[in-house]
Amino acid sequence: MSKKISKMNSDYMDMEVINTPPTEYVEENVYIDENFIKNKDLIRIDLNIIQFPIFSKNTKRKVNQVVKYYFNQNKDTYITVSPSAGDYIPGETEEKIFIALMQIMKEKGMPKKFIVTVAELKERLKMNTGRYLSIIRNSLSRLATSNYSFKNTLYSSESKGVLSEEIKTTIFTMRTITLSLKENTYYRDAINDKRVKEIYEINISEHFYQNIIQKGYLVYNGNTLLEIESSTARTIYMLVEKLRFDNLYLKLDTIFLIKRIPLKQSKKNIDKNIKTLEKAFEELVEKNLISSFNFIKESTWEKSEIEMKFLENAVIEKQNRFYDDRNDLRKILTSQPEVSDMMNSMLTEVHDIETINSIGSITITREMINEIIGLLPSKAKVLKTMPRTIKESIDLYGFDKVKKSAIYTKKQKPEKVRAYFLKTLESDWAIDDEIISLQSETKTPVEEAVNSLPAYNESLYNKFEELSEDIQAGIEGYAYRIYVEQCGMDTKIQKLAFRASRKKYICEFLEKYPEILKNEKNIEEAEVVKPIETVKASNENVIMTDILEVKKMINDAVEIADIVNEYSEDEMRTLKLKIINNVIPIYKRNELTIKILESRMTEYTGV
Repeated sequence: MSKKISKMNSDYMDMEVINTPPTEYVEENVYIDENFIKNKDLIRIDLNIIQFPIFSKNTKRKVNQVVKYYFNQNKDTYITVSPSAGDYIPGETEEKIFIALMQIMKEKGMPKKFIVTVAELKERLKMNTGRYLSIIRNSLSRLATSNYSFKNTLYSSESKGVLSEEIKTTIFTMRTITLSLKENTYYRDAINDKRVKEIYEINISEHFYQNIIQKGYLVYNGNTLLEIESSTARTIYMLVEKLRFDNLYLKLDTIFLIKRIPLKQSKKNIDKNIKTLEKAFEELVEKNLISSFNFIKESTWEKSEIEMKFLENAVIEKQNRFYDDRNDLRKILTSQPEVSDMMNSMLTEVHDIETINSIGSITITREMINEIIGLLPSKAKVLKTMPRTIKESIDLYGFDKVKKSAIYTKKQKPEKVRAYFLKTLESDWAIDDEIISLQSETKTPVEEAVNSLPAYNESLYNKFEELSEDIQAGIEGYAYRIYVEQCGMDTKIQKLAFRASRKKYICEFLEKYPEILKNEKNIEEAEVVKPIETVKASNENVIMTDILEVKKMINDAVEIADIVNEYSEDEMRTLKLKIINNVIPIYKRNELTIKILESRMTEYTGV
C-alpha cells in the first residue's frame, strides 16, 4: 500500500511544479525550566495503551503478520494491528521507546509535535549495545508506520466514552530531518552536538494526544516503567494500577489477565503461561510495586484466579502522582502563553464548572486551610500531609465543596481521615448526604424506613474497621443486599439512603452473623473470608431464571464502570444493550449462571 502511494505522489509531482515562497522560520520558546516541574519523571499514558495489546509480547513475530485481537464472542469488538510492508508489529522495544518519548514530551511542555534525537532516547533507555542507532531508528519507524484499527474499543476523552465506529490510526507520525541538507540549517544550528546527523519530528496522533491532555490517561513514573525488565510485568503493573482504582486488594481471573496481556492462549500453553505470570509477579514484588500475590486454584488453571495485595502507601503514592503531574501541567500552561493558547480549552474539559471557576480566581490562604483542618476529625491536625492535601483539593474542587466534604468526613468518624476525605471529594458523598437530608424533610417511605430502624451495637463497627479492606468490602456488600431485600427495590435513592446509614446496617449484619467475628482480635483473614466466599462460590453456578435479576446485575455493573469511565447517558444505555444482547441467547438456553454473567459484564466494562 505504501509503495502505491509513493508512486501516485511521484506521478503527481511530474505533472505539476509548485513554486513555493522562501522558507519561513518561526521560533517559539517551548523550553521548560526544570525548576518549574516538580517531578519530571511523571508521564501520562493513554488509557487505550494501558488496557489493550498495543505492543505485542510475542518474541517470534513474523514479517507482514497482521494481528487481530477480539474482545467478545460476537467479534464486533476488536483491535487490528498491521505493520508496514516488510516489517513487524510493535513489540517490547517499541513499548520502551514510547515510554521514553512520553518523558521527553513532558519535559518539552506537552506539545503534540516535538523534536527528539537518538542520543536522547539512548540515554533514557540506558542502551549499551553498539547497534543502538539502527535499533532506535527502526523502532521509531515501526511505531510511526504500524496501523491500528479500533472497533468498539477506542476510548475517547473528547467523546467521554468508547467510540462505536471503526477508527484507524497510528500512534504517531514521524518526519526524519537530515541536518546536512541546506533547508535544515535552522535545526542544525539548534543542535549543540555536531555528531548528530539527523533528528526526528514526532507528531502524536490526534486520538492519543486528546486522551493524554484530557481525562483519558493515567499517571506513571516513567523511570519505574523502564526499570521493569519483563514486558509482561510492565503490562501487568500498568493494567492493575488502573483496575485496582484506590484499593489495596485486587482479584482477577487468570484467563482474563492472560488474554489482556496477551499471552498465547491454549491448553498446552497454560502451564507455560502460569510460569510467565509467576515470574512477572515476582519481579513486581521485588521492585515493591505490589506487596504479594497468590494463585487461587480449586480445579483447573482455566478456572483459577490471581489475588494481589498492594503496599499501604500505594494509594497515597498514586494520588500524589496525579496531583504532581496536574500541577506541573498548570505551571507549563501559565508559564508559556504559546502552549497555553493551544491547550487551555482541552484542559478545562477535565474538570467541572466549579473547578474551572476556581482556577486562577481563588487565592488559597493559610486561614482557609486551617478552617478546613478545624472541620475535620482531630486526627487530621497531626497529619503532616494534610495542609498540602487541603490546598490541592481547594485548587481542584473549590472551597465550598472541600468545606462540605470536611464536615461530612468528621460526621462519619473514619479511621483513615485523609483517605476518606479524598474519597468523599471524589465520590460526592457530601452532596449525596445533602440530598438525603433534604429528602428526610418530606418523609419519603424510604427515609421513614431508615429512621424507624432500631438502635444498633456500635461497638461492632470498631471491630469491623480492624478487618482488612477487602473483607470490609465483602461485608458491606452483603449488608447492602439484605437492605435491598427489605426495601423491595434497588434505585439511586436506596443507594444514597444506605450510604447515609451504612454503619447501622453493617453492625446489624455482624449481629446477625457473629461467626464472622468469632476470633475477635486474633482474627485471620482467611477465616473471615471463608463464610462469605463459601456463600459466593455456592451461588456462582446457580442458573439464573429471573430476567429482572439479570437486568439488575447488568445495570449495577455499568453504574460501577461509570465511576471509572464517566459515561454519558447514551453510552451507558448502549453498553447495557450490548451486554444484554450478548447474554440473552445463553439465558434462553437456560445456561446463564452468575459466574458467566459476571464474566461477560467484565468483558464489556473492564471492571
